Amino acid sequence: MNQQSNHRPPAPAAAAGATGLLTPRQRLRVHVRHAHRFVRHRGRELLGFILAHLMPARPYASALDASDIHTVLICRVNGRMGNTLFLTPLLERLHALLPQASIDLLLAYPRAPELLAGTPGVRRIIVVPYKSWRLWRYIAALRSLRARQYDLAIDPTPESSSGRTALNLARARYRLGFATRSQWAHLTHAVPLPAEPMHQALHPVYLLTRILGAPYDAQGVRLWLPLGDAEREAGRRAIAGAIGCEPWQTSSLAFGFFAHAATSKLIPRSWWHGFWEAFLALEPEAVPVEFLPTPTTAPTIERFRHLHLPSQRALTSAIAATRVFVTTDSGPMHLASSTAVPTVGLFSATDPTLYRPLKPTDLALDIAACSPRIVAQRCQRLWHLPYAPHGGPPPARASIRELLA
Repeated sequence: MNQQSNHRPPAPAAAAGATGLLTPRQRLRVHVRHAHRFVRHRGRELLGFILAHLMPARPYASALDASDIHTVLICRVNGRMGNTLFLTPLLERLHALLPQASIDLLLAYPRAPELLAGTPGVRRIIVVPYKSWRLWRYIAALRSLRARQYDLAIDPTPESSSGRTALNLARARYRLGFATRSQWAHLTHAVPLPAEPMHQALHPVYLLTRILGAPYDAQGVRLWLPLGDAEREAGRRAIAGAIGCEPWQTSSLAFGFFAHAATSKLIPRSWWHGFWEAFLALEPEAVPVEFLPTPTTAPTIERFRHLHLPSQRALTSAIAATRVFVTTDSGPMHLASSTAVPTVGLFSATDPTLYRPLKPTDLALDIAACSPRIVAQRCQRLWHLPYAPHGGPPPARASIRELLA
């Protein structure tokens, strides 16, 4: 009944083609990181396989009646902002299919309560300590988890030991996860993995729609971070203050960018100089504005306008007030993709298939295969899309693909 997982991380050598702009030391770090991820994934899969075969086989159902579900727990015990944002399409779909259901989240990202504040359908966020030695914090999270009974508990990722542990600890009538040969959680309902690798934000939506028998449209999945009118207005004022214009002008003038990332994903400063030289030659009226990760971070290009916003929702609101946003493969890339602003993700060390920005107007570019000038030309096409991010319906997907080809 359990099915073999078809998803494995690329072997360490798979990153080699994407490291052309890195120093030898950075390339070594990229290879070490991929090797570590590969070994960790295979080790987790092997441990799961052993546990699955030591435990008695349990039958599970492949369909679930939505009318039975009124309370839901989602278990994603991971400390990264991106992986937390990858749950938002699931939250949107769950709320659409079960509008009366109360949703609780068990997460490890420490700023999740602020990030997901006001998300429709979400009742409670339980934060599990992330890499903490304070045992009492784990006990407090466990007590909070066990304090309520749920109709449905979901482990939305295929190979998460922490998700499976949380699922087993939850007091739930039904437990839903992926059916793999390494699945050892006590599932009552399961869905086989799709044959092809998919974006990390698609897995949870695929799981939910398949078990409920609802339509699944991979092309329609988007990151979802609803912003209030006051937040959007504050974002426009932040950009207007940075570039010296009226708030209503920001979405026609401001080209936002984020140039920072983990070492293996970092893009050299010289690359950014080449990119902006090329883009401003094409669009001299554009106003670059850099988003900085900390108040003390030095701007990548001193002469450009820049700002720092400590709140991630404030950061998202400010990005939403720009015309186009270009960024390294980082948390702000996913925040930008949750807005209507066309987003360009620049990849150098990770697989865009799994982590790219998702909108039809978003691009994922391998900088090892694209010169700064080529990236600037692709960005210019986004700059001239036939609709503004804050007004009018977007063109059809097919016409967008033609424009960006």
